Amino acid sequence: MVNKVTIPSGGSNTLEVVINKANTTAFQFDMKLPEGISVSAFGTESSTRKFEKNLVDGTTNTWRFLSYDENNTAFETGTTFNITLAAAAGSKEGEAETKSIVLVDPTAENITELAKGPSTEIAVTTKISITSEKKQMTTFVCNNGLDFTDSDAKAYVVTGVEGNSVWMTRVYKVPAGTAIAVKGTVGDHNVKTVDVKGIYYKNFLIGNNTDEKVSVTPEGDDNYYFFGADNGFTPFTAARNIGAHKAYLRVSKLPEEVPGSGVEIEIKDKVTSLCANVDLDFTNRTDGVKAYVATGFDGSVWLTPVETASAGTPLYIKGPKGKYTIPSKGTQTVYANMMKGNNTNEKITISPTEGEYTNYFVSSTGFNSFTADRQVSPGKSYLQIISSYLPAASRGISDGSIVIGETETETLSVSLGSLEGNNDNTTNIRSIDDQLTNDTWYNLNGQRIDTPTKKGLYIKNGKKVIVR
Repeated sequence: MVNKVTIPSGGSNTLEVVINKANTTAFQFDMKLPEGISVSAFGTESSTRKFEKNLVDGTTNTWRFLSYDENNTAFETGTTFNITLAAAAGSKEGEAETKSIVLVDPTAENITELAKGPSTEIAVTTKISITSEKKQMTTFVCNNGLDFTDSDAKAYVVTGVEGNSVWMTRVYKVPAGTAIAVKGTVGDHNVKTVDVKGIYYKNFLIGNNTDEKVSVTPEGDDNYYFFGADNGFTPFTAARNIGAHKAYLRVSKLPEEVPGSGVEIEIKDKVTSLCANVDLDFTNRTDGVKAYVATGFDGSVWLTPVETASAGTPLYIKGPKGKYTIPSKGTQTVYANMMKGNNTNEKITISPTEGEYTNYFVSSTGFNSFTADRQVSPGKSYLQIISSYLPAASRGISDGSIVIGETETETLSVSLGSLEGNNDNTTNIRSIDDQLTNDTWYNLNGQRIDTPTKKGLYIKNGKKVIVR
């Protein structure tokens, strides 16, 4: 039996069973299939060979297969039988467990029975199509979990807006219903359909996870955008149809610039939190101080590096022990951020849990929960995680900690259209390729920098450059 078969979601494929035992005239075996996988055909062409397939246990999706020859003729060694498997929409990858294998010789005097046979990996894939040479990107939302680890396409969620740029964070495991942007070459990309649990992302993309177009009408003070033809997001201010399994962008209005004289911080043990009442600038620092927002959770907290932060943005700060000055620079940024902050002049009191969330404070080990009310000082921040994603012992019941992700997340920037004039005309749209083919430098997080200030690998004119 082949050890792997890949089936497109909603499609079918063939699993081969090969008889390699001599003098076999009949066989029977049971196979437990992953949920959502069914058998549509079994057998091979033969005038005297009989084939039967039956669902013997619907609760475990176990099928029984039987084949015998009317003339009691033995199979030739290497005879192949085909089992056609169909994957329903929404099915996930798993293993087909083969058991209760019975082989019978021509005289029916020698019966070989194996209690359990090998397992076969069933990989279910979802097709994502990129259709434009100019675009080479699309939005997508699926009612299945997806795994991009081995895919030739890359998946992103939208985690921030800075002026006319949209910042996206790369993700690999995508929970069902998560709206994503997918970047890749023109053509079809097959992505594994898997059961993704315990992961969620803060994300400005909103998906239409149906098979029909839906009409979306902008409301409130938020800005709405669809993914346009030039690798950028185009604004819309009137009702617009969003295609099946496509997504749109909804972002709160960018804050007003609040420049000031900067802030003083102290890092006592490698990390601290910050929520300033002025805009901040972390670019081109040589002292090791870095700022992050929390954009996702998969058992560890995902930290995405940021170089600018508008007033009131809650931040996680890493750096050597010491006191530092963070300069101020007028900026307009908004991030999809799991952190909350206190940018008032008074302490605020937070509880261990708040509605569907569990609260955590920043510590040298990452983030720690607590069992009693806790005060958050002015200029500090804390973390909120949806409690249902946490292990039971960490849901505000007892003290516990969550570590940060070991590696910083990969980011990508695309352009955002302007809403000036309150119309649907697109301005300031540049393609990803355009951003990488000018004289601007980029670090490996996809962030623009003026010039490299230390040794390392950078991107300029679309090529990797080593600065020594």
